[in-house]
Amino acid sequence: MDDFGEKLYFILFHKWKYLWAMLLSKFDASPLLGSVKKVTFIAREKDKEWIFGAKVRRLSKFSSLNADTYFHDKLKGLPESDGYYYIYQNYFCRCIRSTPSILNKKNIVMFTHPNWTKKYSKTHVVWCLNKADYIICLNSSIKDYLIEIGIKPQLLKVLHIATSSSFFYEHKRGNGGIGFCSIFGPRKNPDLIFDIVKNMPDRVFYLIGREWDNYEKFDELKRLPNFTYYDNLPYESYPDLYNKIDVFVSPSSLEGGPVPVLEAMMSNCVPVASNTGFCPDLISHNVNGFIFNTQATYKEVIPLIEKAFELDTDIRSTVMPYTWENCAKTIDALFLSK
Repeated sequence: MDDFGEKLYFILFHKWKYLWAMLLSKFDASPLLGSVKKVTFIAREKDKEWIFGAKVRRLSKFSSLNADTYFHDKLKGLPESDGYYYIYQNYFCRCIRSTPSILNKKNIVMFTHPNWTKKYSKTHVVWCLNKADYIICLNSSIKDYLIEIGIKPQLLKVLHIATSSSFFYEHKRGNGGIGFCSIFGPRKNPDLIFDIVKNMPDRVFYLIGREWDNYEKFDELKRLPNFTYYDNLPYESYPDLYNKIDVFVSPSSLEGGPVPVLEAMMSNCVPVASNTGFCPDLISHNVNGFIFNTQATYKEVIPLIEKAFELDTDIRSTVMPYTWENCAKTIDALFLSK
């Protein structure tokens, strides 16, 4: 769909719903008065056992405000609160329609990565995001991109989303494992994962994730003797799984984070990551990891993986500033700002 068609589709099928919600919000009996005291972190029920669920629980736990979490697959029935934090940009759009009163409160939205669809098109999401108070960008490239497509610059704040320095404990490298962690999807570069595993038969690989049975080559991948798949395991098991890994590979073609890179680094794994998301901000090439181009083939990535085994850097120490405590403190400050 071209830009004109996208804009027309939004006007005809969606914009009126938001205009109606804005009108209803004018009659809200409980506008925000004074400073923010109570905040709610929003995600879907299906996010509970995945990374999004872990994020909202951690941010709520370490907030200095009266904070709680709310999970609902249709994102309806939001509890009364002074402010709301949405873990994914499309959730904010849904919540405007389901609970118009949020427009009278403080709204902070995390933008993970561009993921435009016919329903949640660029036109649609940009229009909604400009109604937020702040938008968290996981890296500076995302901020520049959002400005380019029409988001008000004053709404944008760069914040590398965090992880836990106690939950993800340090381990001594030496087990020899190589790991990946992601839900299946085209932007996760599954063919590169397949090629790496197939062409490194003397190395042991672990894939932590879900929905990889949708990958067309998955049957062939899981038959490889050096490959183990951990399917849809509880997030609480991740630290022990990272303990098996010396080198963590993130081959995505597009990311906002990816958070597993930060988790792996906090666990003292050496990252070998594509040049996307916050990876260039966290990783100094050949110092605390390795960076490769998003178009790289396995022939370019495999030598970097082998070099990663030779690195003796204390990887964990390089990401200690990126804790949930520090992240929550920054978000609290945004909620309390005038």
